[in-house]
Amino acid sequence: MEKEEIKRNTGKRALVLLIAFFMLALLTMYWIFPTNSVNFNFKSPTTSNFSQSLEKEMQFYHNMRFESPNITYEIENKCSLQKRQDMRQAFDIIENLTILDFSFSDEGMIQVYCEKKSDQEPTEKGFFIAGEGGPVNVTIGKYFNVIHGGEIILIKDSDCERPNVAIHELLHVLGFDHSENENNIMYPVSKCKQIIGEDMINKINEIYSYPSLPDLEFDSASAQMKGRVLDLNLTIRNEGLVDAGEFEIIVYGDGKEIKRIQSEGIGVGYAQKITITNNIITRLKINSMAFSIQTNYEEINKDNNEIALDLIE
Repeated sequence: MEKEEIKRNTGKRALVLLIAFFMLALLTMYWIFPTNSVNFNFKSPTTSNFSQSLEKEMQFYHNMRFESPNITYEIENKCSLQKRQDMRQAFDIIENLTILDFSFSDEGMIQVYCEKKSDQEPTEKGFFIAGEGGPVNVTIGKYFNVIHGGEIILIKDSDCERPNVAIHELLHVLGFDHSENENNIMYPVSKCKQIIGEDMINKINEIYSYPSLPDLEFDSASAQMKGRVLDLNLTIRNEGLVDAGEFEIIVYGDGKEIKRIQSEGIGVGYAQKITITNNIITRLKINSMAFSIQTNYEEINKDNNEIALDLIE
């Protein structure tokens, strides 16, 4: 009799424990994976100090510049003494008028050649092409179009006291297009009395006033929360002038840190997409989300390192 009573009591306790375990499991599932979800979407980055004008202006594209104002060059040995002197004088003239600093290097960013074209044809106005020049490697960016290299070909000797042909081609390498003003040195046909426009000098000094640094910013961001489960989709772009090293993204919920994400860095002009799914956090309800890029180095502009997301009802 006592044995049967013990069995019944044991069975009851087991049933109670089973029900309790089942209820706890249901509560845990609801706690972590509730049926309702909350979506957050990209709001907007902080206003930038950069000019984002896409107008052509004086340059082939907006804000064309080398990574640094310190630019190296190399002149091939085949160039005549006159052309070598003209090219060096052109570098000196632009250097004296701007914040640029040109120096010789065996592997210069600007390569100067002097091969004459045997099939050189006159232009429609009867003038022969005196030279050719321009950027050869450009990274297209939001704020800057970064020039990584350029070439100049001096075809015809300059007959002017000042090496206008060499200056003209050097300004092409620096991103400047032709001018419709025949008195400007960037007019398609070279004349000795042409001048270097003050607007070009101002443009060079303006765009090279920004230091040679990276500039990380959020390109897009979205988040979804299902209870304590957080899904993230982020895209971060480097719109600066040089590669960005390691950095960290801090995720905030209602102003409190909820996650940190590590990145090894982003090359200049490149973007990095970060996707995180099924990440469990400790907070059950979040009404606002924000993201911040943290670096241990300087950037051109850190005002665009933070964004907030809108709650989608």
